[in-house]
Amino acid sequence: MDRERLQQVQQSDLGESRVNEDFVNWIKTSGPWYLLAVLVGIAVYMYLVNIQRAELRAREQAWFDLSEASMPASLEDVAMNHGDIDGIANLARLQAANTYLQAIQSNLAIGSTIDDGTPLSEEDREKGLQHAKSLYTQVVDTDDGSFGDTIMTVSALNGLAALSESTGDVDQAKKYYEQSAARSGEWYPFLAEQANQRAATADLYAQEITLPNPPAPATPTLPATTTPELPTISGDNILNLPSPTAPSKGDEGGSAQPVSP
Repeated sequence: MDRERLQQVQQSDLGESRVNEDFVNWIKTSGPWYLLAVLVGIAVYMYLVNIQRAELRAREQAWFDLSEASMPASLEDVAMNHGDIDGIANLARLQAANTYLQAIQSNLAIGSTIDDGTPLSEEDREKGLQHAKSLYTQVVDTDDGSFGDTIMTVSALNGLAALSESTGDVDQAKKYYEQSAARSGEWYPFLAEQANQRAATADLYAQEITLPNPPAPATPTLPATTTPELPTISGDNILNLPSPTAPSKGDEGGSAQPVSP
């Protein structure tokens, strides 16, 4: 009985030693590869997390730059630096082009107001037309026909039509309005209707209006002045003048008694 028990204990010790040896051998042979795979997985995960954080920071910076930009030059810089983030490039181009268009239509230099505005020079007007047309065209060229690009593309086409109207090219303005109506008709029928109405009434805005000349200011007429006639004194009427009165001696109140001549 003791021999059997001793034999079982020996066999158990041999089995445990074999398991330990197998585990040690596995660690020596395959363990480093599994450990390396785990480390690689952790590194890839951290890399992806850092990429997401960088994209989030870049997106926040892009929207911040867009909100801070007000002049066309700064808006064009935003479009150049953040061209691959959330369509910010086209938004910046539209804002810059609209600024040029507003200056052309108001005939005021960019950054000025009606109260203290500076008239737009002919050179600045030509440059503004070129810049606005180029920016609107870039927005139209990047259109992929999707629902998300509809609003920006329609806005750019309407801007090109307004530029054509500003230069007197009514036929080209009609073409841009028709393109705007065709682009927005599938998702925004009311925008298509507005574009068609503008195309139909474009000729009305091209007619020259002759303003009447202002009336001449009225010259005030002063009433004629008359010289009052003064009485003439001669030897005939000098005796008819009233006699002066002298105060009475007994009258303390200063009453006058007529003095006979």
